[in-house]
Amino acid sequence: MSNTIIKYILIVLIIALLGVGIFAYTYEFAEEDFDKKVMGICILIFSFIWMPLFIYYRYKDKKKEDFILSNEKLKEMNDYGRKE
Repeated sequence: MSNTIIKYILIVLIIALLGVGIFAYTYEFAEEDFDKKVMGICILIFSFIWMPLFIYYRYKDKKKEDFILSNEKLKEMNDYGRKE
């Protein structure tokens, strides 16, 4: 998938989730706990669909080595702290 497609999917999905969540919170349904079910489904979709898509979109072009703490990076951090 292209970056722009994923970007627009993320934007549309978060707006839809927020809209449905706010609607479920404010509207009174005929079924007693239907609003709680809708809110739970929104949270599950956010957790298991939106968040992994967001993480993939943000970190797919990054190098894994940039996020790993190695001895060289520790030495650089120690030297940087001593210079100040």
